[in-house]
Amino acid sequence: MSTNPAEEEAKLRKFNFTRILNQDTRTKTVNLLGEIESTPAILIAEKTAFNVVGPHLTKFSHDLHLPKVSLTGRNDIYHWFLASQSSDYGEVKLTLIFPATETHIRKYTHQQLRMVVETPEIYKGLVKPYVEGKRGNGRLDWVYNILEHKAEKESIIAEDTDDEEGFILLPDLKWDRKTMASMYTMAVVRRRDITSIRDLKKKHVPWLKHLRRRIPEAICQKYSDIEPDQIKIYTHYQPSYYHFHLHAVSISHDGGLGQTTGKATLLGNLISWLESLGGDEETGLEGVELTYFLGEESELWQGVFKEINGKGKG
Repeated sequence: MSTNPAEEEAKLRKFNFTRILNQDTRTKTVNLLGEIESTPAILIAEKTAFNVVGPHLTKFSHDLHLPKVSLTGRNDIYHWFLASQSSDYGEVKLTLIFPATETHIRKYTHQQLRMVVETPEIYKGLVKPYVEGKRGNGRLDWVYNILEHKAEKESIIAEDTDDEEGFILLPDLKWDRKTMASMYTMAVVRRRDITSIRDLKKKHVPWLKHLRRRIPEAICQKYSDIEPDQIKIYTHYQPSYYHFHLHAVSISHDGGLGQTTGKATLLGNLISWLESLGGDEETGLEGVELTYFLGEESELWQGVFKEINGKGKG
């Protein structure tokens, strides 16, 4: 068997693509079936990791003018770019958060995870006041900019203008808006009285069913390459921001921790959960015990659950 580099490269360049066998949007890997001189061959392509040596990253930030960089969207402190292919970096999605707060820094810092149990008492006494504090001081301005058409209007996929049941559906910043296998959209509801699943009650079930029907319909009307049963719709607890919203994602896309147990709840399961609760129409999830994970750098861990979990170790 030849080990001559030139011969092996020549062999690679004879690869004739036939079809895609598989792709992983999480690891940025694609498995290709083809032929080399009429013999079946498989080519596995994977995007490499960034070089995290300090000087290289400094050069990266200074050299952003070298590849073609196009602004794909902006809302408040969030700016989104796409840097086209270059010999050094390839195609890169760039998100600029500026100015960044300490909360942002904590969120995007690598951290250990901890499981926590949030009882109704802990929620009402400690977590709910924290949530209410996070809704003030302009923290949700970027959400209201979307709802009021002050930002991202050109990106809207679909809109329902009803004050109670309405929503705006638009691409999530995690999606390149081209690759349907990694399709990632976000539905921001118009009503402002729901912060998270904790505020949902049995009376909200018809509204949630409306969202479960309308969101896939809107996506499939916009994009012909996906069908309703290839879309998963879920919400987070705890969410990144406290205005109720849903994520509608291609079922083939691996979204990492954001789609795992302890973070994401499928909309269909959420509806069934609410329907199964006893009591009247005002009964809701404020009175149930929830188990989920937090990062050790998060304010909720530092300010609430670190002490609670510590007491439980005795």
